[in-house]
Order: sequence, then structure tokens, then C-alpha cells
Amino acid sequence: MSKHVVSIGDLVLDLITPVRLPIQPFKHQEIRILDFQPGGGCNFMIMARRLGLRVSAIGTLGTDAFGNQLRTMLKAENIDLRGVVSMPGSRTTVVYDLIDTERHEHAFIAYNATGPVARYDNIMDAVLISGHAVFMQAYNLMEQQLAEIVDPVMERARQKRIPIFFDVGPTVAHVKPKMLEQAMARADYLMMTEEEMSLAACGKTGAAAIDYLLGLGPHTLVIKQQERGCTVVQRDWQQHFDAFRVNVIDSVGAGDCFNAAFIYGFLHGYDLSTCAILGNAAGGASVQKLGSGLNVPTCAEVQAVLASTSLEVSLPC
Repeated sequence: MSKHVVSIGDLVLDLITPVRLPIQPFKHQEIRILDFQPGGGCNFMIMARRLGLRVSAIGTLGTDAFGNQLRTMLKAENIDLRGVVSMPGSRTTVVYDLIDTERHEHAFIAYNATGPVARYDNIMDAVLISGHAVFMQAYNLMEQQLAEIVDPVMERARQKRIPIFFDVGPTVAHVKPKMLEQAMARADYLMMTEEEMSLAACGKTGAAAIDYLLGLGPHTLVIKQQERGCTVVQRDWQQHFDAFRVNVIDSVGAGDCFNAAFIYGFLHGYDLSTCAILGNAAGGASVQKLGSGLNVPTCAEVQAVLASTSLEVSLPC
């Protein structure tokens, strides 16, 4: 049976819009692409599924047309949505992705989901305890509809000794410090960029930030460094892994793809070095494509990036 990862919340529909940044008043642009795609945590789930993992979601979707469209897209990717509830009057998060492929820059304009608070129920619990890993993000702590779900998920995962991978993400600056600290303390792996690491560590940088974060309780930090690759840190071990040299078109979703491949490696028993290289390969495959969602790399595209190494990894391509 395939390894199973459970992803919490961040069910987003992206509107992919290639533009020239910055957008300025009265300087009109005509675009050639206008594309709806799954976004947010969906990027992680689709990449994980394409690498052969069983993937389930726990969270909420609106009853609006955006939510219905996103549900259809995710089901088509064979993602298990039994743990996703849609309550009357709820609306789905929609994000405009303004992407400048020439400058390699992007800007997001978000409409956040609204609706009643969801409750952790027996179906969600059955989905969760069947997983081999749980993936969460600091953004989950800001999702009002998940206010009664996040804590039970983390407690139940710890009770069942299911590893928790927690991505700090760019919204960490807007999360209440105490709430963030409590969540990170219950995680096993923290995943973040260098900038996010400083935000999560109360402004500390470098070794001081690492000491602070490991002191909370996680045993591993995975620091994503974009074009420089990544660094994996434990109390008695630290190693940097160079990125693959690829042609960069768009960086949206690359971190999500990295996370999925890293967890794929973990669930298949690979050491942390191999997990890091797999993450870099998925990120390298991602940046060569425009947008994310259904445009995240295929397994074969990740394998093609890996072909430049001598790494022997069994991907289901």
C-alpha cells in the first residue's frame, strides 16, 4: 500500500495572470493567459500525488462556484476529500497570482475564505490516523474556519506518533506569537525559508535562530534557500545541498513541490540527505514551468532533473 500523507487546510483557487510588474494606474496591459488553478496547499497535494503518495485533505471549501471547481480539480488528481467539509454560506479562498516571467517576480492578491467554523469529526479523525505523515502550515493558524480543527489534529497526530511536518510560510508574520510557538513546539520537522526562519524565531538569525527553534521541540529544520538549494539542520548535524542548475521561469509553488518531494523521501525511508536532494529536484522542476496547481511537475519531470546526479532513488515514473 502506498505511503499516505494528510494535508491540513489552505485549500485555495488561484487565478494565474502573467503580467508586467509593477502594475501602474492607467498603464493598461493585455494578457494572453488567464487560468484557474488549485493553489496554496493544493500545490503540495498534487505534487505528492504525482510522486505516488496517497494524499488526503482535511479542511473546508466554500459552497460557491470556486469551491465546486476546486473540488472537481482535486478529485481528478485522485486526492481524498472525505475530510473536507462545505458548510452553507461559506466561500472559498481565491488568490490572484500576478506573475512577471521576465523579472521572475510575483505578487498575490487574496480573498480569504469565509463561513462557519468547522468541527473536528469522526471522518476527519479516521482520515488522520490512517496517515503516515501530517503536513501543516502556519497559515492554518490564521484560517478562521479551522480554529477548532488545528489543535485536535496536532494532538491526535502526536498521540498516534504520526510525524508532523510544519511549514512556516510567508504569512508567519501575521500569526499570533504564542499560537505559533505552541504549534512549532508540537511539530517534528519545521520547513521554512531563511527570511521565514527569522520571523519564526522572534527576529533571531543564523545560529541563534536555529538554537531557538530546535529548543522549542522539533528535531529537524529544513531551510529552503531558493536558487542556493537548502540546508538541513539537527542538533548534532547540519548540511547544505546545492540547487540544481535549471532555467527559471516562475518560482510560484516551488517551495510546495520541495516539501512534497522531501516528505516522499522521508516516507520511503531515505536519509535526510536524499530527502533534501529530492526536494531540490522537485523545486528545480517546478521553476521551469509557469504557475502551479495542475502545472506542478510530473514525476517524469522531477526524474529528469535528478538524472544529472548519481542518486539512486526509486520514483514511480
